[in-house]
Amino acid sequence: MSGVTPYYTDDPLMDGVRSQHRMLSEPADDDARQLYAGSCTGCEWTSRTPLDAHMLQEAFDEHMATLQKEAHRPAASAGEVPGDLEDLRGCMVDGYDADDVNRVFDRLEDATGLSLVCVWEYFDSAGVGGNSQFYVSLEDDRLHEIAGDLWEWLNGDPDCDSTPASPGTSSSWIGSKADFTADFEYDDGRHNCAIR
Repeated sequence: MSGVTPYYTDDPLMDGVRSQHRMLSEPADDDARQLYAGSCTGCEWTSRTPLDAHMLQEAFDEHMATLQKEAHRPAASAGEVPGDLEDLRGCMVDGYDADDVNRVFDRLEDATGLSLVCVWEYFDSAGVGGNSQFYVSLEDDRLHEIAGDLWEWLNGDPDCDSTPASPGTSSSWIGSKADFTADFEYDDGRHNCAIR
């Protein structure tokens, strides 16, 4: 593999992903075996065990291959919406509850393969409540901020021209890594979680 350019570096859809996800490595032993621990600047990925330099690069390339696969699962082209999702434009303009989130996010996941979650402020006997925020859930339970037009497409006024006509491609929905870990006190096993 030495001297071979990884395939994902020539993929235009990976331009933003490559700038965010870079491999970090540090020595993981004190002897002459030259083993390294690896991590990623853009997510929680780690090499899990110390590896030699070649194996560490291969492990990171596998991680990038997973991100590349996710980047190639668009819901539609940037200007189009699959016919069976058109009714979701502005569907949350008047608010939403856990059932709405599960219904809408199930349909988006079926269409794109991308898992979305809504993180609520709390859960009690009445259900989830308080402030909420949408995230993209990637491998290893990593959460990323929602980016692109998805939030406004779902929550904007469907009769307003400023509401996007399309949510954009699913790869455009993956924003920066969330600044907290996905360790929730409540999880409905679908698309709703609560911090406390």
